[in-house]
Order: sequence, then structure tokens, then C-alpha cells
Amino acid sequence: MRKSGLPILQVPFPDGSKQPYWNTFYQKTTFNKIGEEDLVSVIGLSQFEKKSVCQIVNKTISEKGSVEHLQLNLEDDLKHQIINIVYSKCSYLGQMDVNAKSPLVWEFYNETLSKLKAFGCSVLRLDAFAYLHKEVGQSNFFNVPGTWDYLSKIREIADKNELKLLPEIHAEYGLFLHKEVAEQDYQIYDFFLPGLIIHTLEKADKNALIKWANEIVTNKYKTVNMLGCHDGIPVLDLRGKEVNGTYNAGLLTDEEIDDIMNIVLERGGRVKNLYDSEGNKISYYQVNATYFSALGEREDKLLLARAIQLFMPGIPQVWYLDIFAGTNDYEAVERAGEGGHKEINRTTLSNKAIEDGLQKDIVINQLELIKLRNTSKAFNGNITIKESSSDQLIMHWQQEEDFATLEADLKTFRFTVTYSEDQKINSKSY
Repeated sequence: MRKSGLPILQVPFPDGSKQPYWNTFYQKTTFNKIGEEDLVSVIGLSQFEKKSVCQIVNKTISEKGSVEHLQLNLEDDLKHQIINIVYSKCSYLGQMDVNAKSPLVWEFYNETLSKLKAFGCSVLRLDAFAYLHKEVGQSNFFNVPGTWDYLSKIREIADKNELKLLPEIHAEYGLFLHKEVAEQDYQIYDFFLPGLIIHTLEKADKNALIKWANEIVTNKYKTVNMLGCHDGIPVLDLRGKEVNGTYNAGLLTDEEIDDIMNIVLERGGRVKNLYDSEGNKISYYQVNATYFSALGEREDKLLLARAIQLFMPGIPQVWYLDIFAGTNDYEAVERAGEGGHKEINRTTLSNKAIEDGLQKDIVINQLELIKLRNTSKAFNGNITIKESSSDQLIMHWQQEEDFATLEADLKTFRFTVTYSEDQKINSKSY
């Protein structure tokens, strides 16, 4: 499961009852202090008792004690009324799961996708789609055939609105779920690339990265890739998986993945875990850090990481904070409190920070590489990864007479980009 507690948020109703809402992701209940004026509806309490109740309740809230077990020395009926009032003043944060068995949900999807088309949308991300289908006795993740049925149903709506779907699905490489999704002609997120590039640069070894790049080309995967993003750096995705008694190796070994985790944690990253039904940690899910901080806040590493991403097959997705070499935002994590680990990579940049950043080499050089990726016809052609030592990376794109080549030294992080433009050959070393 995605968190240590049950995926259920108990929401209080005006009649005092609590109704369970399915809640795979975020949930937070914040108890707010009460005043004597909040107790006017409780018949039989003296002014002194109201004052005493407020003191006890507010002290319990301040100390994060149990509201259900308040020591009020009152009759059960009065205590029940007071507890209901306390809950009625709570603040609730929850990302509720929709009930996909309800026709109203599909009406909502129809209406929403139609609006998105009108707004100019062309590619639609299906966030955490694998958690939509619920089945008694099954895992809360990618139940089959139900998940495929729902995906097909949404695809019909998307096709009607000329939208391409990008289902966001995290799973171990060894499960080959990415291959199943791709074989159904969906675009897939390349959640393997962020960890692979960290491994490649930290170990000066391109082999795992090249294996994945060749798989993308051979299987004709339509990928959307990234370095950093609004969530974190995926690591679970790189692992192997036992399927029907056979172990399918991952893109990296467990030891290599642990090494990535430890490197990023030593550089200030935070960890998000997966849990079993007893609340025990069963796996790392992702590590939260800015990509720049994950690379030790080395501008040469970040620039080479960006170059590799842009030369990989797929559509590059670029996180705004990475462009400006953003560092881990620990104050934002602390402000967000429990579950605030993602805020480490979501810093709001001021206009001045952006204007100042646009004068820096690390920003200018990234934008230069992005411009090349967006404008060179070579990237509409075919990629060749040339033979070289494990610490040298040569990636070449060719479309008829147009070409672009990246030659990188994984030990020094120096690289050269050579490309054709208007029948001229340009070359720049970084």
C-alpha cells in the first residue's frame, strides 16, 4: 500500500456518524482548538465546565493526544456531543478515489475530457491510474482484467476527443508491466531513466543505460522521460521481480539500487516507502530530492544528465526547478509536516530568481541543449549508440542529411555535441 495506515479516511457527517471514503493517497486530519462558544449547543454544561472542557481538549490537541479518550469526567452523552463538536471543527485533507462502478464517474470523465480538448490538450496523463480498479481480496494496484477494462473505456472517450493517453504506472522492471502497457499502443513513462542516469554518472558506467535505450528502440516503445519531477526519483521501478516462480532481473541489482538510495540520502534526500497491510515497510518507493542535489549539486553532472536525457529516445519532460539547478528545500518539508517529503522538490521560484537564473551558465546551457532537441530534424530519425569503453558514451541521431551526436566522458563529465544546421556542421564542448 502507499501509506502505513488503511487507505480509508473517516469523514464525519452532521448527524455525528462517520462515513469511510476510499483514499489511496494523501489523507490528513488536523484537529483545531475549540472555544467556549463552540459548546453552546451542549445542554447541561455550566460555564465553568465549558471552560474546563476547552482547556482539556485544547491541551490534548496541542500534545497530539487521543481525542477519542478525553478524560472529561462527564456523562457519556455529554462526552459524545463534545467529541462530535471537536471533529466538526477538524480540517480534512484527502485525495479521494472515485468510484468507477458509478455511471456518474463516467459522465464526469466524458465531460472532463471534452473540456480538456477544448482547452487545447493533446496528451492526457492518467495520474496513478493503476489504483482505480478495486476488487475484494486483490492488491490495491493494477487488478486484471478490471484495470484493462477501465483503461479501454477511458480510451474510447479519449479517442472521441482526439487525445493521446499517458497512463502513469509505477512497477518493477522485472514485472514487465511497462511492456504490457506499451504493447497496447499506449505511451509510457520512462521511470527507469532518472535512476539509471544517476548510476551511470556515479559509477562512470553506461552499460545499464545502454541496455534500456536499446530495449526502447527494439520494442518501439513510445516513452516520455524525465530527470526530476513533481514527485520524486523512482528507484523501485529499476528492480527485478519474481513472476510465476521465475525471477526476472532488473535494470540494476538490488545492491546497485541501494547504492543510489544511500548516495541521494547522504546528499539530503528523503525517502518514501511502501507498506504491507500491517503497516510494515516492505520496500523503498521513491527518494525525494531535487535532481541537482541528488547529483551532489555539481553543475557539470546536471548538464551532462540533461544532455543524456535529451539524446535518449522518447519525449523529454523537463521539471522547471531542474532548469534552475534548484537545491533541496528543507524548510518547505518542515512547513508541510508529516508526509511533506515531496515539498523538497517543489520550490516556488520568484520572478527575480528566474531572471537571475537566466544569467547563469547552467541555465543558459540547458536551454541551449533543449533548443537543439526541439529544432533539429535529426531527432525525427534513428538513434545509434556507438561502441566504446564503458566510461565513454556516444549517441548519434540521423535523419537523412541531418545529424546530432553526443560524445561524453563519464569520468570527467565533459562532453561535446556536434550537429548539422542549414548545411553547416556545428560543434560545442561543455
